[in-house]
Amino acid sequence: MILTNIFVDYHHGDLYYSLHLLFEERFGFNLYRPIGLEWFQKGFWRIAEPYGNAPGTIDQYLRIPNEAKVADGVYHIPVKFGKAGGDVYVQKAITFDKFMSMDFDVILATYNLHDSPWASLLSLYNRNRAVKARYVRQIGDVLIVPGVCRNIMLATNMPMPPRVNYIKYYPEHSKEFHYVEPSNHNVIKSFIINPNFEPDLPLFLKFEKALSDYTFKIHGVGRDGVISGELMPQAIKDSAWVWHVKRAGCTGFTPRQALACGRPCIIKKSYCYQYYSLERDLFEDSINCIDLDLGTMKQSIEKIKYFSEPDRHREMCRNTAEKFRKDVDFDKEAQKIKEWLDDLPR
Repeated sequence: MILTNIFVDYHHGDLYYSLHLLFEERFGFNLYRPIGLEWFQKGFWRIAEPYGNAPGTIDQYLRIPNEAKVADGVYHIPVKFGKAGGDVYVQKAITFDKFMSMDFDVILATYNLHDSPWASLLSLYNRNRAVKARYVRQIGDVLIVPGVCRNIMLATNMPMPPRVNYIKYYPEHSKEFHYVEPSNHNVIKSFIINPNFEPDLPLFLKFEKALSDYTFKIHGVGRDGVISGELMPQAIKDSAWVWHVKRAGCTGFTPRQALACGRPCIIKKSYCYQYYSLERDLFEDSINCIDLDLGTMKQSIEKIKYFSEPDRHREMCRNTAEKFRKDVDFDKEAQKIKEWLDDLPR
């Protein structure tokens, strides 16, 4: 199957950028996303539903921004990503009417509440078309199993039901997440977006109090503020350790980006097993992380201090980056995905 155009929802900046890297940068396809209120009005766009369909949330995703340039009915939206003040990539966004007038090979849903609505969208789109689009879902959230869709790009270790055509992979991130030698050995940062909802926030604060000669930062909602996407690579590199004790599996882009930068993480690996996260296969205590499950708080503090000694810390950072390069090969991942896409059933 020769692919050219792919239509995908948009709800997570890192995820959408990973799809841009895969489909546009690597494969030379065209990636399009929804824009305009009609997607919401017709019931195909449900990202704001958990927030009571707040107008501000709908506007955040479907509004046509002032900086967008339109050509042949396609809105070209510049998005900063990867480097402060530098890198920009372009998202192509289309209205519902424009979508219905175009030819698409794949309709790709990444948001769980879109599983059934986008199946209906596929049925509407394929009606009276000689060449039918295929339906694919990307699943990256923990504990999610397929509903209607049976072609799955799977970014977790969640067991899949029988008769599901899936490929497991690591979503790619910007090349700006690469190793540089640490400039400090006692800065511990958390990038968990909603820290106040995490049951282990009190544990973070206990470690902060016990390690009084360390600098602790919480870059989430509140306290030290959220770091925007284009500033994340440098923010991670400016840390010595990344605290990612996250209930939903120590998962997401942040820990993989930290490992790529050579910054060891502080985690609870039991969460990786409980929530089937990809990081289960990446984290190795005293190699690229400190697993708090393996000792008392006192023992974990001593381990952090031990590996924070400058020479040991530099070695651990180098080992962390090298292990990630061996564990995750985005070139090989892309080739596997391309072969899988070529064999998608009609």
